[in-house]
Amino acid sequence: MSSKYRGFSENSDSGRNYFSGAWGSGELDGAALAKKYGLDTSEQGRGEGHIWGRNADGSEVYIGKSSMDLAANKGLIANHSKQANDAEVRHSDKLENLSSPGDIKGAILTEWSGGPAAEKAIEETPEVQEPIQLSRSAATAKAQAQAYRDTAMIRDGDRIIGNDPTVIADFNDQVIKNTEYELQPKMPNELYNARQEAAQERANIYKLAVADQLKPSRAKLELKEMYGA
Repeated sequence: MSSKYRGFSENSDSGRNYFSGAWGSGELDGAALAKKYGLDTSEQGRGEGHIWGRNADGSEVYIGKSSMDLAANKGLIANHSKQANDAEVRHSDKLENLSSPGDIKGAILTEWSGGPAAEKAIEETPEVQEPIQLSRSAATAKAQAQAYRDTAMIRDGDRIIGNDPTVIADFNDQVIKNTEYELQPKMPNELYNARQEAAQERANIYKLAVADQLKPSRAKLELKEMYGA
């Protein structure tokens, strides 16, 4: 059913009043209406005198309980005529008081501001993200791969010709450090940022390593001096 009818039948007086804007399109919220007309808000209830407004999704807002003392209120008498159906007595035309709690309710709801606010889209609750924690085997595998890229891979040439015997030791130390880091719980955005930073860092190290390998290593210089190669 359309939210314009607030859950009422489109053929009912309540549905008609919400759809036409006679109800719920005023300027006062429930608290302001209760104060203006001295409504009793001490205990929410149903039945005679209790006034509820409806939001577009059908949910209700308690405004307060009225009494027949308001039947002579000139403002409410005028308001009643704004929403009365063709079969209802228009008390303002006859210069007479309102005749029932229903008349008072209808008159008050013409000033309630629930309509426009209720038409706003309900915001979805954002999904709460949970931290991700790798298993030890997964963390170790990731740590070893990262350590290889950061040590052995970029220094492989010097290791083979014996110019840098510390590569294996550096690799093992890096695996331990990396594993401790990978085992720590991380939010999804942290994992993404870490991958981006690691990729940039590897690129920088690789550039430096390539530049170093373009220079003659100490071992190569010694071979050249010994054999003239």
